[in-house]
Amino acid sequence: MFTKIKRGFRWLLRKRVRDRGLLFSRDNIRIDREIDYYEDYVCAYIEVWFDAERKFGLKLGDEEYVNVYACITPNTGDVSVTYIIYYADGFIDDERKFTALTQEEKNLIMSMVNETSLMETGRC
Repeated sequence: MFTKIKRGFRWLLRKRVRDRGLLFSRDNIRIDREIDYYEDYVCAYIEVWFDAERKFGLKLGDEEYVNVYACITPNTGDVSVTYIIYYADGFIDDERKFTALTQEEKNLIMSMVNETSLMETGRC
């Protein structure tokens, strides 16, 4: 029994190390300075420096790319991330919501948007 637990723990550690590069972190995302302010929420473009295909489970061609956006509702603390696929033939896919954010990632995104907002406008 101890051996099974030990193997399970090793598998979990390997998975965390393998997936670490796919989590949103200060090292692999940047918040664009142009933040859109609405009555109840704010939206910002997120520049990603990780394998977006793996993170979002996509298969993109050579001239295809993904734009990622964060929307934050300050009153509730809700953070949502959406992405839009741009295809080589000019077709733009519908906005898709990414629901597999960890609480740590949500907190990080909210913090980074607040920091960027404060730097650019003097307000959070």
